[in-house]
Amino acid sequence: MISHRHLLMLIAIALSHATPASFPVSRQQERTTQNSPRTGHAIGAYDATLGRVVLIGGPGDPREGERDTVWSWTGTQWDVVTTAGPESRVNAAAAYDTRQQRVIVVGGSRQDPKASWTVVGDSWASGRAGWERIANITPRDHHALIDDGHGLLMFGGIPSERSGPWPSDTSRLQTDKWSAVATDGPPARGRTALAYDSRRQQVVLFGGVSPPSGADQTQTFLGDTWIWNGERWRKAADQGPRGRYAHAMVFDERAGVVLLYSGAAAHRNASLTDMWKWDGERWTEITLTGPTPGYRYQPVMVYDRARGRTVLYGGIGGSTDTWEWDGQRWQLIAP
Repeated sequence: MISHRHLLMLIAIALSHATPASFPVSRQQERTTQNSPRTGHAIGAYDATLGRVVLIGGPGDPREGERDTVWSWTGTQWDVVTTAGPESRVNAAAAYDTRQQRVIVVGGSRQDPKASWTVVGDSWASGRAGWERIANITPRDHHALIDDGHGLLMFGGIPSERSGPWPSDTSRLQTDKWSAVATDGPPARGRTALAYDSRRQQVVLFGGVSPPSGADQTQTFLGDTWIWNGERWRKAADQGPRGRYAHAMVFDERAGVVLLYSGAAAHRNASLTDMWKWDGERWTEITLTGPTPGYRYQPVMVYDRARGRTVLYGGIGGSTDTWEWDGQRWQLIAP
């Protein structure tokens, strides 16, 4: 079983206008499996060309030189697309760059041959020839990345020097370089979640965990909501879901709302199983009936545009199952 500290931040990413270059395929390695891939350092996305939800990553602890596997979801099972993904890591961030039609993977942690962990600050881009290293950031993990309609936006995270100040900057990837675009906005945090509301053309940020407050290592589990309008942040709400981190968020294009699911409200014994929607002005809890995925820590949650459903995979609490939300209820698809 993957340990808590080894699980990757699973960011749900809504993709659009993808091309076959978005995920390079090694035809010799294509194959199909009847079993869902195991929880691990996976990153979720939607590839519009394939018309499928895609996962990057797989089981185990990522070591130097290893490459991730790319999987695609058919609606009934997971297929292997290629084993030649980006250089593997955990607790990274990823998003699809609509303008450049490529996937970007940033930061995270890797293991060296001696099994020690290193927080990294490299960025990788997908292309027809494979994955290419393009830019560096200040090393961090547990950060957030999203396409806000103007390009890729990165916020927050936890630095390699865990006792040092946590980053609260907002940066944009421009001509393969990261540039700060805002220093005001949400306070520093890790394990937050972002979703791009394409109907209202704004990024929604909710929650996360604050840096330790001092020697007693007290941390706050945040319940604030912030909006990025393409130029600046504004706080939109303090009321809504209970403060949490390691939750999942995605924009449901059919319903026109941001969905939030699960997460944790403390380091131990405070798992959450609730679900909420943000309509651009306020949060409303969704009353769940029937079976649900239950508690999930850092699951993948991606909106499947072709099928009009939200796909949820894995996370601590349910390591190998796949669920779908049809707008009314959850359904278990693959155990």
